[in-house]
Amino acid sequence: MNKFKKFLNVLIILTAVIFIAVCVDLLTNKTLNTSYDSLSTVDQGAISEICDIDGLFDKRKGNDEVWDVKYNLNGTPCIIMKKNGFIAGRAYAINLDFSKSLNAQRIEMPGKHSDIPVYRLAFCSPEGLLFRFSSDDIGNAEVKKNSVLAMKYTSNTVKYKGAGSLEETYVKNTFVTATESPDQPEAKVEAHFQMEEENIALMGLQYRIIDDMRTARSLKELNELIAEYVKVRDYQADMYPEFERQAEEIELVDGRKQYVFYKVSELTKHDITYFNKEKNDSITFFSAYHYLCTGRYNSEVSDFVDYLGYVYSGAALCEIMKEQGFCHDWEKRLDNSTNTDFVSPYTLYKEYCEKACGEYDKKTIDDIKREYNYEQMISMARALIKGNE
Repeated sequence: MNKFKKFLNVLIILTAVIFIAVCVDLLTNKTLNTSYDSLSTVDQGAISEICDIDGLFDKRKGNDEVWDVKYNLNGTPCIIMKKNGFIAGRAYAINLDFSKSLNAQRIEMPGKHSDIPVYRLAFCSPEGLLFRFSSDDIGNAEVKKNSVLAMKYTSNTVKYKGAGSLEETYVKNTFVTATESPDQPEAKVEAHFQMEEENIALMGLQYRIIDDMRTARSLKELNELIAEYVKVRDYQADMYPEFERQAEEIELVDGRKQYVFYKVSELTKHDITYFNKEKNDSITFFSAYHYLCTGRYNSEVSDFVDYLGYVYSGAALCEIMKEQGFCHDWEKRLDNSTNTDFVSPYTLYKEYCEKACGEYDKKTIDDIKREYNYEQMISMARALIKGNE
Protein backbone atom coordinates (compact mmCIF):
# COMPACT_ATOMS: atom_id res chain seq x y z
CA MET A 1 0.00 0.00 0.00
CA ASN A 2 2.84 2.38 0.85
CA LYS A 3 4.47 1.62 -2.49
CA PHE A 4 1.23 2.42 -4.28
CA LYS A 5 0.93 5.74 -2.43
CA LYS A 6 4.51 6.63 -3.31
CA PHE A 7 3.85 5.78 -6.96
CA LEU A 8 0.65 7.84 -6.90
CA ASN A 9 2.47 10.82 -5.36
CA VAL A 10 5.20 10.61 -7.97
CA LEU A 11 2.56 10.40 -10.70
CA ILE A 12 0.72 13.44 -9.31
CA ILE A 13 3.93 15.46 -9.02
CA LEU A 14 5.02 14.44 -12.52
CA THR A 15 1.60 15.37 -13.93
CA ALA A 16 1.73 18.72 -12.17
CA VAL A 17 5.23 19.42 -13.51
CA ILE A 18 4.15 18.55 -17.06
CA PHE A 19 1.01 20.68 -16.69
CA ILE A 20 3.02 23.66 -15.45
CA ALA A 21 5.62 23.19 -18.23
CA VAL A 22 2.89 23.11 -20.88
CA CYS A 23 1.24 26.23 -19.43
CA VAL A 24 4.57 28.07 -19.35
CA ASP A 25 5.30 26.94 -22.90
CA LEU A 26 1.93 28.18 -24.17
CA LEU A 27 2.18 31.44 -22.24
CA THR A 28 5.72 32.31 -23.35
CA ASN A 29 4.94 31.38 -26.94
CA LYS A 30 1.94 33.73 -26.88
CA THR A 31 3.62 36.66 -25.13
CA LEU A 32 7.39 36.70 -25.72
CA ASN A 33 9.11 37.84 -28.94
CA THR A 34 5.94 37.90 -31.03
CA SER A 35 7.21 40.34 -33.65
CA TYR A 36 9.46 39.44 -36.57
CA ASP A 37 12.12 41.91 -35.43
CA SER A 38 12.36 40.24 -32.02
CA LEU A 39 13.26 36.83 -33.48
CA SER A 40 16.83 35.64 -33.76
CA THR A 41 18.64 36.51 -36.98
CA VAL A 42 18.77 32.82 -37.94
CA ASP A 43 14.99 32.42 -37.51
CA GLN A 44 14.39 35.65 -39.41
CA GLY A 45 16.61 34.43 -42.23
CA ALA A 46 14.88 31.05 -42.47
CA ILE A 47 11.38 32.54 -42.53
CA SER A 48 12.35 35.21 -45.06
CA GLU A 49 13.98 32.59 -47.27
CA ILE A 50 10.69 30.71 -47.64
CA CYS A 51 8.60 33.89 -47.98
CA ASP A 52 10.93 35.31 -50.64
CA ILE A 53 10.51 32.19 -52.77
CA ASP A 54 6.76 32.16 -52.15
CA GLY A 55 6.56 35.77 -53.29
CA LEU A 56 8.17 34.99 -56.64
CA PHE A 57 4.99 33.27 -57.72
CA ASP A 58 2.57 35.91 -56.48
CA LYS A 59 0.99 38.09 -59.20
CA ARG A 60 4.07 38.04 -61.45
CA LYS A 61 3.70 34.45 -62.70
CA GLY A 62 7.24 33.55 -61.75
CA ASN A 63 6.27 29.91 -62.31
CA ASP A 64 6.32 30.54 -66.08
CA GLU A 65 9.98 31.44 -65.78
CA VAL A 66 10.81 28.37 -63.70
CA TRP A 67 8.71 25.46 -64.97
CA ASP A 68 5.31 24.61 -66.33
CA VAL A 69 2.42 26.71 -64.96
CA LYS A 70 1.24 24.02 -62.55
CA TYR A 71 4.43 24.47 -60.51
CA ASN A 72 3.37 27.39 -58.33
CA LEU A 73 4.76 27.91 -54.83
CA ASN A 74 2.43 30.77 -53.92
CA GLY A 75 0.69 29.70 -50.72
CA THR A 76 2.55 26.39 -50.37
CA PRO A 77 2.35 25.29 -46.71
CA CYS A 78 5.39 24.10 -44.77
CA ILE A 79 6.77 23.83 -41.24
CA ILE A 80 10.36 24.76 -40.45
CA MET A 81 12.26 24.39 -37.18
CA LYS A 82 15.77 25.20 -36.09
CA LYS A 83 18.00 22.24 -35.39
CA ASN A 84 19.46 22.42 -31.89
CA GLY A 85 21.47 19.28 -31.39
CA PHE A 86 19.25 16.24 -30.93
CA ILE A 87 15.99 18.14 -30.36
CA ALA A 88 14.81 20.87 -32.72
CA GLY A 89 13.78 24.29 -31.45
CA ARG A 90 10.48 26.08 -31.90
CA ALA A 91 8.70 25.46 -35.17
CA TYR A 92 7.26 28.02 -37.58
CA ALA A 93 4.24 27.22 -39.74
CA ILE A 94 4.12 29.13 -43.03
CA ASN A 95 0.98 29.40 -45.18
CA LEU A 96 -1.06 27.50 -42.58
CA ASP A 97 -4.00 28.84 -40.58
CA PHE A 98 -3.53 28.55 -36.80
CA SER A 99 -5.61 31.63 -35.95
CA LYS A 100 -7.89 29.65 -33.61
CA SER A 101 -5.17 27.56 -32.00
CA LEU A 102 -3.88 28.00 -28.45
CA ASN A 103 -0.66 26.30 -29.57
CA ALA A 104 0.36 29.00 -32.02
CA GLN A 105 1.15 32.71 -32.13
CA ARG A 106 1.06 34.72 -35.35
CA ILE A 107 4.29 36.48 -36.25
CA GLU A 108 3.51 39.72 -38.02
CA MET A 109 5.69 39.85 -41.12
CA PRO A 110 7.00 43.20 -42.32
CA GLY A 111 6.64 44.86 -45.72
CA LYS A 112 6.05 42.74 -48.79
CA HIS A 113 5.51 39.57 -46.74
CA SER A 114 2.79 41.01 -44.49
CA ASP A 115 0.06 38.94 -46.18
CA ILE A 116 1.85 35.61 -45.70
CA PRO A 117 0.58 33.80 -42.56
CA VAL A 118 3.48 32.80 -40.30
CA TYR A 119 2.80 31.19 -36.92
CA ARG A 120 5.25 30.14 -34.22
CA LEU A 121 4.23 26.81 -32.69
CA ALA A 122 4.63 25.98 -29.03
CA PHE A 123 6.94 23.10 -28.13
CA CYS A 124 3.93 21.09 -26.96
CA SER A 125 2.06 21.60 -30.23
CA PRO A 126 1.19 18.21 -31.75
CA GLU A 127 1.90 19.49 -35.26
CA GLY A 128 5.41 18.41 -36.13
CA LEU A 129 6.01 16.82 -32.71
CA LEU A 130 7.20 13.50 -34.15
CA PHE A 131 9.38 15.27 -36.71
CA ARG A 132 10.94 17.37 -33.94
CA PHE A 133 12.44 14.26 -32.33
CA SER A 134 13.31 12.63 -35.65
CA SER A 135 16.92 12.43 -36.80
CA ASP A 136 15.81 13.43 -40.31
CA ASP A 137 16.18 17.00 -41.57
CA ILE A 138 13.45 16.65 -44.20
CA GLY A 139 10.11 14.97 -43.65
CA ASN A 140 6.40 15.53 -43.21
CA ALA A 141 4.17 16.80 -40.42
CA GLU A 142 0.49 16.06 -39.95
CA VAL A 143 -1.60 19.25 -39.87
CA LYS A 144 -5.37 18.86 -39.76
CA LYS A 145 -5.10 15.39 -41.31
CA ASN A 146 -2.97 16.73 -44.17
CA SER A 147 0.68 15.91 -44.77
CA VAL A 148 2.83 19.06 -44.90
CA LEU A 149 6.50 19.43 -45.85
CA ALA A 150 8.67 19.84 -42.72
CA MET A 151 12.32 20.93 -42.70
CA LYS A 152 15.01 21.60 -40.12
CA TYR A 153 17.55 24.36 -40.57
CA THR A 154 20.76 25.61 -39.02
CA SER A 155 22.62 28.90 -39.26
CA ASN A 156 24.73 27.36 -42.04
CA THR A 157 21.80 26.14 -44.18
CA VAL A 158 20.25 29.61 -43.95
CA LYS A 159 23.44 31.56 -44.58
CA TYR A 160 24.71 29.34 -47.40
CA LYS A 161 22.78 29.41 -50.69
CA GLY A 162 24.23 26.41 -52.53
CA ALA A 163 23.93 22.64 -52.06
CA GLY A 164 22.28 21.70 -48.78
CA SER A 165 20.78 25.16 -48.22
CA LEU A 166 17.26 25.67 -46.91
CA GLU A 167 16.39 27.28 -50.25
CA GLU A 168 17.52 24.21 -52.19
CA THR A 169 15.69 21.83 -49.84
CA TYR A 170 12.43 23.78 -50.09
CA VAL A 171 12.53 24.23 -53.87
CA LYS A 172 13.40 20.63 -54.70
CA ASN A 173 10.90 19.05 -52.32
CA THR A 174 7.99 21.27 -53.34
CA PHE A 175 8.85 20.57 -56.97
CA VAL A 176 8.53 16.84 -56.32
CA THR A 177 5.10 17.38 -54.75
CA ALA A 178 3.89 19.56 -57.62
CA THR A 179 5.04 17.59 -60.64
CA GLU A 180 5.75 13.93 -60.08
CA SER A 181 3.14 11.25 -60.62
CA PRO A 182 3.06 8.08 -58.47
CA ASP A 183 4.31 5.98 -61.40
CA GLN A 184 7.23 8.25 -62.26
CA PRO A 185 10.69 6.60 -62.08
CA GLU A 186 12.96 7.13 -59.10
CA ALA A 187 16.60 8.24 -59.24
CA LYS A 188 18.40 5.24 -57.76
CA VAL A 189 22.05 4.28 -58.00
CA GLU A 190 21.83 0.51 -58.40
CA ALA A 191 24.45 -0.10 -61.10
CA HIS A 192 27.89 1.43 -60.69
CA PHE A 193 29.88 2.92 -63.53
CA GLN A 194 32.94 0.86 -64.25
CA MET A 195 36.14 2.80 -63.61
CA GLU A 196 37.46 2.29 -67.13
CA GLU A 197 39.31 4.81 -69.26
CA GLU A 198 36.75 4.74 -72.06
CA ASN A 199 33.82 5.11 -69.69
CA ILE A 200 35.25 8.12 -67.86
CA ALA A 201 36.53 9.73 -71.08
CA LEU A 202 33.08 9.52 -72.67
CA MET A 203 31.70 11.61 -69.82
CA GLY A 204 34.31 14.24 -70.62
CA LEU A 205 33.36 14.11 -74.32
CA GLN A 206 29.69 14.61 -73.47
CA TYR A 207 30.60 17.55 -71.24
CA ARG A 208 32.54 19.20 -74.07
CA ILE A 209 29.50 18.96 -76.34
CA ILE A 210 27.15 20.19 -73.59
CA ASP A 211 29.34 23.29 -73.15
CA ASP A 212 29.06 23.99 -76.88
CA MET A 213 25.29 23.38 -76.96
CA ARG A 214 24.79 25.89 -74.14
CA THR A 215 26.51 28.59 -76.18
CA ALA A 216 25.30 27.66 -79.69
CA ARG A 217 24.54 30.81 -81.70
CA SER A 218 22.44 29.36 -84.49
CA LEU A 219 19.99 26.53 -85.09
CA LYS A 220 22.40 24.99 -87.60
CA GLU A 221 25.20 24.91 -85.03
CA LEU A 222 22.84 23.53 -82.38
CA ASN A 223 21.58 20.76 -84.68
CA GLU A 224 25.13 19.71 -85.49
CA LEU A 225 25.96 19.52 -81.79
CA ILE A 226 22.79 17.60 -80.90
CA ALA A 227 23.62 15.06 -83.61
CA GLU A 228 27.10 14.66 -82.10
CA TYR A 229 25.74 14.39 -78.56
CA VAL A 230 23.20 11.70 -79.49
CA LYS A 231 25.91 9.77 -81.36
CA VAL A 232 28.15 9.79 -78.27
CA ARG A 233 25.35 8.83 -75.87
CA ASP A 234 24.26 5.95 -78.10
CA TYR A 235 27.85 4.78 -78.37
CA GLN A 236 28.20 4.77 -74.58
CA ALA A 237 24.83 3.04 -74.15
CA ASP A 238 25.98 0.25 -76.48
CA MET A 239 29.16 -0.20 -74.43
CA TYR A 240 27.49 0.02 -70.99
CA PRO A 241 23.81 -0.87 -71.50
CA GLU A 242 23.24 -1.74 -67.82
CA PHE A 243 23.87 1.86 -66.81
CA GLU A 244 22.05 3.90 -69.47
CA ARG A 245 18.51 3.64 -68.02
CA GLN A 246 19.80 4.57 -64.57
CA ALA A 247 21.62 7.60 -65.99
CA GLU A 248 18.48 8.76 -67.80
CA GLU A 249 16.36 8.33 -64.65
CA ILE A 250 18.81 10.46 -62.66
CA GLU A 251 18.71 13.14 -65.38
CA LEU A 252 14.91 13.04 -65.42
CA VAL A 253 14.20 13.10 -61.69
CA ASP A 254 17.09 14.84 -59.94
CA GLY A 255 18.36 16.72 -62.99
CA ARG A 256 14.98 18.46 -63.29
CA LYS A 257 15.01 19.35 -59.60
CA GLN A 258 18.52 20.76 -59.95
CA TYR A 259 17.45 22.84 -62.96
CA VAL A 260 14.45 24.27 -61.10
CA PHE A 261 16.64 25.15 -58.12
CA TYR A 262 18.95 27.12 -60.43
CA LYS A 263 16.00 28.97 -61.97
CA VAL A 264 14.57 29.92 -58.57
CA SER A 265 18.04 30.92 -57.37
CA GLU A 266 18.28 33.20 -60.38
CA LEU A 267 14.98 34.87 -59.46
CA THR A 268 15.98 35.29 -55.80
CA LYS A 269 19.25 36.91 -56.98
CA HIS A 270 21.36 34.24 -55.26
CA ASP A 271 22.51 33.10 -58.71
CA ILE A 272 23.70 29.60 -57.83
CA THR A 273 24.59 27.65 -60.95
CA TYR A 274 26.23 24.39 -61.99
CA PHE A 275 28.61 22.62 -59.60
CA ASN A 276 27.30 24.90 -56.78
CA LYS A 277 29.11 27.93 -58.09
CA GLU A 278 27.85 31.49 -58.19
CA LYS A 279 27.36 32.85 -61.69
CA ASN A 280 30.26 35.27 -61.37
CA ASP A 281 32.47 32.30 -60.38
CA SER A 282 30.97 29.70 -62.73
CA ILE A 283 32.96 27.03 -64.53
CA THR A 284 32.27 25.05 -67.69
CA PHE A 285 31.25 21.41 -67.64
CA PHE A 286 34.57 20.36 -69.12
CA SER A 287 36.44 22.40 -66.49
CA ALA A 288 34.57 20.45 -63.80
CA TYR A 289 35.58 17.22 -65.55
CA HIS A 290 39.19 18.42 -65.60
CA TYR A 291 39.03 19.26 -61.87
CA LEU A 292 37.62 15.80 -61.18
CA CYS A 293 40.40 14.06 -63.07
CA THR A 294 43.11 16.11 -61.37
CA GLY A 295 41.68 15.64 -57.87
CA ARG A 296 40.58 19.26 -57.44
CA TYR A 297 36.81 18.67 -57.44
CA ASN A 298 35.25 18.41 -54.00
CA SER A 299 33.38 15.17 -54.54
CA GLU A 300 33.95 11.45 -54.32
CA VAL A 301 34.87 10.21 -57.78
CA SER A 302 32.46 7.26 -57.66
CA ASP A 303 29.64 9.52 -56.49
CA PHE A 304 30.29 11.92 -59.37
CA VAL A 305 30.46 9.36 -62.18
CA ASP A 306 27.55 7.30 -60.81
CA TYR A 307 25.21 10.11 -59.85
CA LEU A 308 26.20 13.78 -59.52
CA GLY A 309 27.58 14.06 -63.04
CA TYR A 310 24.18 13.07 -64.44
CA VAL A 311 22.29 15.37 -62.08
CA TYR A 312 24.21 18.29 -63.57
CA SER A 313 23.97 17.07 -67.16
CA GLY A 314 20.21 16.53 -66.73
CA ALA A 315 19.85 20.11 -65.50
CA ALA A 316 21.91 21.36 -68.46
CA LEU A 317 19.81 19.41 -70.98
CA CYS A 318 16.69 21.07 -69.50
CA GLU A 319 18.34 24.50 -69.64
CA ILE A 320 19.32 24.05 -73.30
CA MET A 321 15.77 23.06 -74.28
CA LYS A 322 14.44 26.11 -72.45
CA GLU A 323 16.97 28.63 -73.76
CA GLN A 324 17.31 27.30 -77.32
CA GLY A 325 13.58 26.61 -77.66
CA PHE A 326 13.78 23.54 -79.90
CA CYS A 327 11.35 21.37 -77.91
CA HIS A 328 8.26 23.36 -76.92
CA ASP A 329 6.39 20.80 -74.79
CA TRP A 330 9.43 19.38 -73.00
CA GLU A 331 8.27 20.26 -69.46
CA LYS A 332 4.94 18.52 -69.90
CA ARG A 333 6.56 15.49 -71.54
CA LEU A 334 8.95 15.07 -68.62
CA ASP A 335 6.21 15.61 -66.02
CA ASN A 336 4.12 12.86 -67.64
CA SER A 337 6.98 10.36 -67.85
CA THR A 338 6.20 7.01 -66.21
CA ASN A 339 7.93 3.68 -65.79
CA THR A 340 5.87 2.23 -68.63
CA ASP A 341 5.98 5.30 -70.92
CA PHE A 342 9.46 6.52 -70.07
CA VAL A 343 10.61 9.93 -71.32
CA SER A 344 13.90 11.46 -70.19
CA PRO A 345 15.66 14.66 -71.34
CA TYR A 346 17.85 12.45 -73.53
CA THR A 347 14.72 10.84 -75.04
CA LEU A 348 13.63 14.28 -76.24
CA TYR A 349 17.06 15.03 -77.71
CA LYS A 350 17.08 11.75 -79.58
CA GLU A 351 13.56 12.30 -80.92
CA TYR A 352 14.50 15.79 -82.07
CA CYS A 353 17.68 14.50 -83.68
CA GLU A 354 15.75 11.92 -85.69
CA LYS A 355 13.34 14.60 -86.94
CA ALA A 356 15.58 17.62 -87.52
CA CYS A 357 19.26 16.63 -87.53
CA GLY A 358 19.41 14.10 -90.35
CA GLU A 359 21.46 16.29 -92.70
CA TYR A 360 23.96 17.02 -89.90
CA ASP A 361 24.36 13.42 -88.75
CA LYS A 362 27.29 12.63 -91.01
CA LYS A 363 30.14 12.25 -88.55
CA THR A 364 31.24 8.89 -87.22
CA ILE A 365 32.11 8.43 -83.56
CA ASP A 366 35.78 8.46 -84.57
CA ASP A 367 35.29 11.80 -86.35
CA ILE A 368 33.78 13.25 -83.17
CA LYS A 369 36.60 11.89 -81.02
CA ARG A 370 39.22 13.49 -83.25
CA GLU A 371 37.36 16.80 -83.34
CA TYR A 372 37.32 17.08 -79.54
CA ASN A 373 40.82 15.72 -78.88
CA TYR A 374 39.53 12.56 -77.25
CA GLU A 375 43.04 11.31 -76.57
CA GLN A 376 43.41 14.12 -74.03
CA MET A 377 40.29 12.87 -72.25
CA ILE A 378 41.65 9.32 -72.25
CA SER A 379 44.86 10.59 -70.63
CA MET A 380 42.87 12.50 -68.02
CA ALA A 381 40.70 9.46 -67.30
CA ARG A 382 43.82 7.30 -66.96
CA ALA A 383 45.27 9.73 -64.41
CA LEU A 384 41.97 9.73 -62.49
CA ILE A 385 41.83 5.94 -62.30
CA LYS A 386 45.49 5.68 -61.29
CA GLY A 387 44.98 8.27 -58.55
CA ASN A 388 42.07 6.27 -57.11
CA GLU A 389 43.64 2.82 -57.12
